[in-house]
Amino acid sequence: MGRPLLVAAISLLLIASSCTCLAQEKEPVDVIKVNTDLVVFDAQVIDKKTKRVIGDLTKDDFEVSEDGVKHQISYFSRDELPLSIILMLDVSGSVRPILHQIRDGALGALQHLKPEDQVAVMSFGTTSELVQDFTKDRSLVARKIEAATASEYLGPGTLLGPALDSAAIHMQKAPTPTSRRVIIIVTDNIAIVPGREEKTIIEELFDSGTVVYGLIVRAAFGKVVNIVFLGKIKGVNHFVEQTGGEILGASKNEVDAKLAAVIDRLRARYAVGFRPANTSEDGKFRRVEIKVSANKKRQEKPVVLTKRGYYFRRQTKISEGTTL
Repeated sequence: MGRPLLVAAISLLLIASSCTCLAQEKEPVDVIKVNTDLVVFDAQVIDKKTKRVIGDLTKDDFEVSEDGVKHQISYFSRDELPLSIILMLDVSGSVRPILHQIRDGALGALQHLKPEDQVAVMSFGTTSELVQDFTKDRSLVARKIEAATASEYLGPGTLLGPALDSAAIHMQKAPTPTSRRVIIIVTDNIAIVPGREEKTIIEELFDSGTVVYGLIVRAAFGKVVNIVFLGKIKGVNHFVEQTGGEILGASKNEVDAKLAAVIDRLRARYAVGFRPANTSEDGKFRRVEIKVSANKKRQEKPVVLTKRGYYFRRQTKISEGTTL
């Protein structure tokens, strides 16, 4: 090779190396983009009688079926994933007499979070407001909780539907893609959500893989309404059932302890994944059942809490260092 050609070759090599370095600065080599058909369900297993969490199960203990057809489990984990929590606080007129207890309980529950957990705060009454976006700053969250519960500007009503719809949409912006996503609603549960609105919200919750937990705290008015309507007004219950969450009741002085219990139970959930046989994006709802295999004798009667199904939408996943 002549000297001019050698110089040109070296120059091209240096330019290529420089471009590679710049590309690596923009996208680290340990980030792998994978187009995957893996469907992952977040699941809690409890004893039917005692409601105690069952946390010693393995992949072989589970069975998964989609629309009645059994599937092989392709992914299984019980890692204590970081949490992305939207804390929804009911500040309507019916809970105002006990709102300071709810505030104090929410503030106390922050102490049970881990440094990597992120929290957003939404308050709702007649209208709703995201008072704090996702953050790891506990003192900032505490200030926002105090501010959100100190005013009546959101109105006396309990319009749960629009508030939960906003929360479900906002959850898609949770900054940690591998986090366990949960909406915790602290409310007296005296709310009605129309069927069409409810269906839309559940679809949004399914798409983001969000589980809903309800902490029911009632002042005197809420207790009277519950008695008058024979306990049939249960605003959050259907969302909880469809997403595989839990309903916990609390007296006005138990909010701290019960919220702490919710956080502890969230860390004991399983991730169960499979690859569907039908990979066409037909937009149809696919019903999924996850259960504990009956071939292993146990003293408990395991009940699996998980979302009821999903709408298949192929997405590009980003995984740090590993492929699915």
